[in-house]
Amino acid sequence: MADEQVTAPPRTRRAGYVSGLFALLVALVAVASVVLLAQGSIAIPIGEVLRALTGQGTESDLSRTIVLDARLPKVVTGLLAGAALAVGGAQMQTLFRNPLADPFVLGVSSGAVLGAAVVILGTSGVGWLAGLGVVSQLGVTGAAVAGAAGVLLIALGIARRVGDPVVVLVVGVMLGYLAGALVDMLVYYTDPDRLQALAGFTRGSVRNVTWDELGVIAASCGVVLVLSVFLAQPLNALLLGERYAGSLGVNVRRVHFLCLASVAVLSGITTAYCGAIGFVGLAAPHLARGLLRTSDHRLVLPASALIGSIIVLVAEYVAGGNGLTATSLPLNSVTAFVGAPVILWVLLSGRAKRSAR
Repeated sequence: MADEQVTAPPRTRRAGYVSGLFALLVALVAVASVVLLAQGSIAIPIGEVLRALTGQGTESDLSRTIVLDARLPKVVTGLLAGAALAVGGAQMQTLFRNPLADPFVLGVSSGAVLGAAVVILGTSGVGWLAGLGVVSQLGVTGAAVAGAAGVLLIALGIARRVGDPVVVLVVGVMLGYLAGALVDMLVYYTDPDRLQALAGFTRGSVRNVTWDELGVIAASCGVVLVLSVFLAQPLNALLLGERYAGSLGVNVRRVHFLCLASVAVLSGITTAYCGAIGFVGLAAPHLARGLLRTSDHRLVLPASALIGSIIVLVAEYVAGGNGLTATSLPLNSVTAFVGAPVILWVLLSGRAKRSAR
C-alpha cells in the first residue's frame, strides 16, 4: 500500500505532463492554421477568419472567398503533408533502426519524384511513353507511390544485408542522387513545354493544391495515418529487435510490409501533390521523443504528426505565406533550418554516448 502511495504521484504527474503536451501541440496547430489563413497578400482580421470557418456571416464576400477557397486548401494540405511525412519518418527510423532515416534523406522522396517525372514527361503527345496506355492510366500519383516503394525496397534490402546504419544512410543518399540524375536525364531529352509541370516537384510547395486534389490527399493519407495507429505496438516490439518481436508473436514480415506500404503511400502522395519536402520526417519524430521522453510509438506517432504539421505550417508562413514578400521560397529551403540542426544533434549526442561508454 505504501509503495502504491509512493509511485502514484509520479504516474499522475507523467500523465498530466503528456496530456498537457498534447493539448499544447493541438493549440499550436490551431494557432498556426488561423495565422496562415489570416496572413497573405491581403491581410484578413482573425475575427473574420473565424467567422468564415464557423459559417457565420463575414463583412466581405471577398474575405470569405479568400479564406475558404484560396487559403484553406493550402493550410489543410500543410497539415496533412506534415503529419504524413512525420509519421513516415518515425516508422522508417524504427524499421531501419537508424535515427537519421526519413523519406527525404534515404532517397524515398527522390524516388517518388522520379516516378512522377516518368509519367509527366513521358506520356504527353510527343512523350516516349505516349503509346503505353497502362503508364498513362497509372497517373502521377500512382507513379510517385511506385517510385517511393521501389527506393524503399532497395534501401531495406541493403539495410537487412549490411546492418550498419551509417552505410544504409550513405546508400540512401546515393539512391537519392541517382534518382535525381535520372530525372535530369529525362528533363534533358524531353519536350521543353512539359518542364513547367515538373518544376514544382523539386521545390516543395503546398500552395497549388485544389479542393479536388485535396480530396485525394485527405482520403489516402487519412486512411494510412489511421491505420498506422495499429502498427504502434508491433513497432514498439521491433525496438527490442526482430527476434524478440517474433518471440512475442509479432509477424515481423507482415509489419515490414505494412510499414513499407504505409511509408510509400504517405511519401508518394505527399510528393505527387506537394513536391519533395525535406527534413520534416527526420526532425518531427526526434522532437516528439525528446519532448515525451519516451520511444513508445503509441505516443510518438500522434505527437510526431502534430509536430510535423506545425513545422510545415510555420515553414510555409516563413517561405512567403506572411504576405511580406512578392516571391516565395521553396519549403525545402525553410525546413532545412529545422532538419539540419536535428541531424547535428543526433550525430553529436550519439557520439557523446559512445565516448561515455
